[in-house]
Amino acid sequence: MLWQKLLPVLLLAVALAAATPTSNHSSQYEESTQRILDVATQRMRVIWDMRRRIFLQLTSKGKSPLGGQAPSKQEVETETYKLLHELAANLSVVPVEQLRDPLLRRRVQRLAKLQLHGLRPDDYEQAKDLLRTMQNFISGALVCTSDDCSARRPLAMYPQLYNLNMHTRVYEDLKTNWFYWRIAINDKDTARSTFIDYVRLLRIAATYNGHVTPSRTWYLYYDTENFQAEMEEVIWEIMPLYREMHAYLRHSAKLAYPKANIKDDGAISAPVFDQMLSQAWYSHQIFRTPYPKDQLPSVHHRLEEVLVTPVKINNKATEFFESLGLNKMHSNFYERFLRRMNDDEGGPDCKSQVYYFPPDVAMRYCPKPNYKKLMQIHGTMAELQYNIYKRELPFGLDTEPCPGFAAALGETAVLASGTPRHLHRLYILLNDSLTENQSLNRLFRMGVHTLLAVPQYFINDKFLVDVMDGRIGVQDYNCAYWRLQDKFAGVQPPRWRTAKDFDLDYKFYRGLQPEKSSTRKFISEVLGFQFYRSFCIASQQYKPGDPNFPLHNCDFHKSTEAGDLMREMMKLGATKHWRDIMFIATGERKLSGRGILEYFAPLFTWLKERNMQLELEPGWEADELCRNE
Repeated sequence: MLWQKLLPVLLLAVALAAATPTSNHSSQYEESTQRILDVATQRMRVIWDMRRRIFLQLTSKGKSPLGGQAPSKQEVETETYKLLHELAANLSVVPVEQLRDPLLRRRVQRLAKLQLHGLRPDDYEQAKDLLRTMQNFISGALVCTSDDCSARRPLAMYPQLYNLNMHTRVYEDLKTNWFYWRIAINDKDTARSTFIDYVRLLRIAATYNGHVTPSRTWYLYYDTENFQAEMEEVIWEIMPLYREMHAYLRHSAKLAYPKANIKDDGAISAPVFDQMLSQAWYSHQIFRTPYPKDQLPSVHHRLEEVLVTPVKINNKATEFFESLGLNKMHSNFYERFLRRMNDDEGGPDCKSQVYYFPPDVAMRYCPKPNYKKLMQIHGTMAELQYNIYKRELPFGLDTEPCPGFAAALGETAVLASGTPRHLHRLYILLNDSLTENQSLNRLFRMGVHTLLAVPQYFINDKFLVDVMDGRIGVQDYNCAYWRLQDKFAGVQPPRWRTAKDFDLDYKFYRGLQPEKSSTRKFISEVLGFQFYRSFCIASQQYKPGDPNFPLHNCDFHKSTEAGDLMREMMKLGATKHWRDIMFIATGERKLSGRGILEYFAPLFTWLKERNMQLELEPGWEADELCRNE
């Protein structure tokens, strides 16, 4: 192929330029580098066309409308790997400091170092196989909940066991399911050995980048020394709020499950903690909301009456961004690039998908019209808007500046679209605010959803990184994990564990893919609340100290001021450091828990007062239930 013939020649041109004692070295470097990137861009366009054909085939019957059979997802992954791997090898010898064009310099910096794509072909295929194995820990039907497997079909952790655990009120069931899943995935030490093999490959990938400390490759696109320390600062910043929530939920758990032996000043048993996290919006939860008699208004039936179909929900989400002054979606998009998923796709919790193949973008949407999907589709539309802006940028910079940045922008739309103020705008709620008691109930459920999850993202990230960097040895895996759960979350195992066990949560395995990492999840939540606060202040829908304009009821719909901030960040893609881009909206260059704390401020006040009334002491002293013997 042409590119195979050109790349060695271009690489030789770079080397010759470096050896030529002339005054125009920089120009020669830039010309040679630009030619390498031009060839790479042509190859990327072929890959984009493959993605286009896959989208068109998914939305037609059988064959691609463009003729012939569309390529498989595996073929696209293979071609993408080849391109990125070979391109990085060529760019790694370019003297970046000699490039005068800042955008060209930025492209080289972004494309010259890789994570898993930096592995050699055999290692890369092994890494993908290991990730598939660990994904099967979650979605595979591996767990027998009775001694006789022939009596009942094995269950998957998600969604079957997850749903069983969410609905049960029997502690023994929670504990049994917790143990059986861990026994199933670690039969013959499978889970631990798979994880060890994967960490070995992550370390190899780091060596190709010249990183002595492997976590520098894991945090590659955050471009920050000791990024983990910055995330930990956020955890300690929100910890006073978390401790109050923990104390209140621990009290609820003691009342619901006396047999769990949860102490007044102790940690929460892991199976119970997992159940509470899953019950954030479940109507028959084990925890008590602040005002049980003042239930939140049901929006499901009203939403079906007003919006009726998923198409109308999509239209409302589109209108939200158009009201901010962002891209207007024209009839061509609706006719060619907006498609409905089949009813049997994605299961009960299907999620809409965005496709990126410049010069076009596309979306397939989930056909289930409910409150959760209404909020999620706003996040998906934010991703679509982001793709429309960044497609104007050169290949290599047409992406988010760091993992989780785009999702953080989407989170702002999710938060705004779920407010009573926005639901009133859509004629789903009669009033634009809830009563004070209802607002606290809503904030409490949001708190269970957010405050319990953020430390878990950090724990999973820290455990992986500490293992990669050698701070946690193989013999200490399990007990080190429980020490992190104790320190940052107040969670402990349901009974004695040893170094022979391997108790990591199913969400840990989800976060091992760089594209879906726990780091990304953490950033999207924390930075999302930072952006939300900034957009709400810009739109004057949040006025600190004014009870009529609280952050938790801010809807920045129709705010061109918020839209200007969002557009400016989206248009930059990865052309600048993520800290410089976040500064546009927040005026800050560091992650901060302030957005979370101000959002949940009324809940924080209520929790402190209620815990004092119940004589509950925030904080915990966990039992030592794991030993390395």
